[in-house]
Amino acid sequence: MNKAEARTHSLNLRKSLSEKQIEEANLAILAHFKTLDLSNISLLHLFLPIAGKNEVNTQLLVNWLRENQLGIRLVLSKSDTKQHTLRHFVWDEHTTLQTNQWGITEPNGGLEVEEKELDMILVPLLAYDLRGNRVGYGKGFYDRFLAKCNANVQKVGLSYFEPLDSIGDAESFDVKLNSCISPGKIWRF
Repeated sequence: MNKAEARTHSLNLRKSLSEKQIEEANLAILAHFKTLDLSNISLLHLFLPIAGKNEVNTQLLVNWLRENQLGIRLVLSKSDTKQHTLRHFVWDEHTTLQTNQWGITEPNGGLEVEEKELDMILVPLLAYDLRGNRVGYGKGFYDRFLAKCNANVQKVGLSYFEPLDSIGDAESFDVKLNSCISPGKIWRF
């Protein structure tokens, strides 16, 4: 399956999920996330789900992190739609959030963080394969972002589904995931 086919296939699968299936899948993903070794994580980058897209509910992870991992600072991105790049800001009690033109909730400024400072990134995706290749919405924001990160950063995908066998048109410059958390297990690449 190529990227375009994987994108369409995954979007259709997401649309077919019932509210109960989504709720159960989010709880299973949270349970797996809790098993990760976060002892060396101080800056954790994440995304907030886009309303109506049936994305993984990262707010559950945020709530657990804020209650149980007080030493971890959370980071959100703000999109630069002209440059197709992301800027990253610590998300704390002083951060105001706004929704951009694509329905993505983003910080409205704050303490900026460089990509190389991040220890873990929870990566949004539509599909992924057994080698850790991922397919996003196709704008390339995360590909450019991940390419700038420290080589040791943990890139963790979140998905309601198991991996595809292969994404046929994955490119050599595509940055691969280290792992992906699905409801069934944590896939490691």
